[in-house]
Amino acid sequence: MPYPLGWAVLTQTLIQRERWPAGQNTRAVSLVYPGQEVQPDQPVIRLERAEPSEASREVPHPALSSQAELPFTKIGGDSAGQASISFGNETIPAGLHGRVIDVTPRGGVIIESRALAIQGAIGVGNQVAGILTLWQTSSRSQGQPRIPPGAILLIPGPLTFALLRFALSSGIPGIVASSIAARDLEGFLRTDLVALIDSANIEQAQEHLPPITILLTEGLGMLAMPARTMNILSKHLGSIVLLSGATSVRRCIFPELLISLPAGEGQSNWYPVVPDPALVLGAYVRVCSGEHEGALGQITYLSLHCLTFPSGIRARAARLHLEGGSALVVPLALIERIA
Repeated sequence: MPYPLGWAVLTQTLIQRERWPAGQNTRAVSLVYPGQEVQPDQPVIRLERAEPSEASREVPHPALSSQAELPFTKIGGDSAGQASISFGNETIPAGLHGRVIDVTPRGGVIIESRALAIQGAIGVGNQVAGILTLWQTSSRSQGQPRIPPGAILLIPGPLTFALLRFALSSGIPGIVASSIAARDLEGFLRTDLVALIDSANIEQAQEHLPPITILLTEGLGMLAMPARTMNILSKHLGSIVLLSGATSVRRCIFPELLISLPAGEGQSNWYPVVPDPALVLGAYVRVCSGEHEGALGQITYLSLHCLTFPSGIRARAARLHLEGGSALVVPLALIERIA
């Protein structure tokens, strides 16, 4: 898959993003002004969400599970059973450290930040901010305290349906994981995944999904997170991050995790990484299709002429030195540069 940012991981880049938690029945008021410097935990937007009355929630939307129902404010309807509307106030933190560039007509705040950017293969969910927290598989069995509701969970391995249900019931806003079985993801979302990511109006398509944001670095399947990606993220545990799971093939939108660089790292000898998609010697690549899909390694040799593969195809190829130490020869069409 092509990465709009160029590579799957950019350790330092200059980004501009609109801070907007989405929602069609939302009125927003900016709490900051252009040119102002903001901190990740600083409120930048006040939302006034439309909240249906008791009458409107008697029949929940079929796309939501029982644990995924949003808490509504109980207010009275009229004698005809019409749903009345109230507005609940909520403040939204910046999620990034940077400078306010502009305020959009709908009340969103565009922030410019020097950040680490990680782009996922697929995801779902609106933009959320939280504290990056490593998921410990033994935490529940040992009776340790539950993970704070505001955490963004980092899971090095594949997601499961059961873990998604647990995270949803715990009030966790987002998850960053390696992969998930397509059946588990569709079962949790209760929607057709292909139709969802092919939607032209991604905000409307996500309106009735469970309120949790998911980013998968490797996509569908049972692939582990690359060691390089996990090592980079481990250095930022405890940091406030900005996560978006929105995925639209039509609009070339993919999920991303943004982490503002610490003040010293973001100002001293700082330079943006300029991604180069060219397949050259020494490039770090990912096998994106075929029998060895998901394998990572460095290019150690590029053939000048076409080679014949067991499948019968003839193509130029690359020899990769994989992370595990073995070697692999694959057609150039099956690899993508990620670093």
